[in-house]
Amino acid sequence: MVKGKLLSLNTRGISNFRKRQTIFSWLRKQKPDVVFLQETHSTKRNEVTWKKEWGATLFCSHGANNVRGVAILIRNNFDCTVEESIVDSNGRFIILKAFISGDPTLLVNIYAPNWDNELVIFNRSLLQTIATNNLDEIENIIVGGDFNCPLNPVVDKRGGSLIPRQSVISTIEQLQSELDLHDIWQIKNPTIRSIPGVNQTLWSFQDWTIGLFLILYRTTFIMLT
Repeated sequence: MVKGKLLSLNTRGISNFRKRQTIFSWLRKQKPDVVFLQETHSTKRNEVTWKKEWGATLFCSHGANNVRGVAILIRNNFDCTVEESIVDSNGRFIILKAFISGDPTLLVNIYAPNWDNELVIFNRSLLQTIATNNLDEIENIIVGGDFNCPLNPVVDKRGGSLIPRQSVISTIEQLQSELDLHDIWQIKNPTIRSIPGVNQTLWSFQDWTIGLFLILYRTTFIMLT
């Protein structure tokens, strides 16, 4: 049985030193075991510096100075051994095949595209990448990040169009079905409409929505979102 604490956050860019230090400091206070970050705007040139600033294990998929980028951060002394990594060259996803307390676990952090046609292609490609590498056979699977599509807009979204984007939703549901994944937020918070925003010290982040920031799991991992 895999246990731990996971936090997922769209940073909306942390290339700025002051903002990055603010977010890293906030993350440390939450004491997560694993962190999924999206829209980091990292580059290969600053990866070593960011690792030193974080002070623990950090995996990056780079976008550019002002677009895309994802990262997975693992705290020091957490019993997690990474055996294999698949890193997207466009800053859209990181897949880690790991052992957490000896249990095989797949960690997948994504930052999906904005447009529906690109989202459909991305979700299908992600599932194919997992299946092609026989990673769908791993007992514990956690897929998290920014999916850029609410599964149920009426419940999961504030403002804007409430018309379901069915072509995209179908590909997310296929991902859930084929990997036997479940939406941890909805299971643990069935009556709460949306995830609260983080506005205290993390600059001007807007409110999150459940459908944009999903944590899908096939495990008993304890999570904080």
